Amino acid sequence: MLTRVNDLVERVALWGLALLFAALITVVGVQVLARNVFEVPMIWTLDMAQLLFSWCIFGGAAVAFRQKRHYEVNVWPAIGALHIIPRLAGTLGSVAVIYVLAWHGFQFAQITMSRFSQSLQISEVWFIAPIPICGVLMALFLVEQIMDDLRGRPRDPGDPTMDGAS
Repeated sequence: MLTRVNDLVERVALWGLALLFAALITVVGVQVLARNVFEVPMIWTLDMAQLLFSWCIFGGAAVAFRQKRHYEVNVWPAIGALHIIPRLAGTLGSVAVIYVLAWHGFQFAQITMSRFSQSLQISEVWFIAPIPICGVLMALFLVEQIMDDLRGRPRDPGDPTMDGAS
């Protein structure tokens, strides 16, 4: 059940990220065109590009976490039952990062609620919101990974047999 929910969340996130990235490219293109061709400063494009970039980076990090596309350093041989040690260390490291993103990102977002972007006339919380949201998504994906590990079937994104049928 959780795998199906996470599959849906991942699909929605990927579509959203595609739209955000297209918007980012468009905004930067407009900024370059306005500045270099028409010699018209468009201050709002700087803030808009930063906003879109923030959402793309943190949303992409959450999706990459689910797809296990994050960096992995193999320093421990996967021999017998010893393979559990690096998996446990990786899970504990993930919990620490997720805690920082979700909890402290939420606190940071609360601080920025009363600040406003002068050029966009929106709360700066929209610039920070992707941090705790990414943390929550990663937590959801981590629960799925832990459940798969406990069942003895770690999720391999390249394995076509892992189609979410659980």
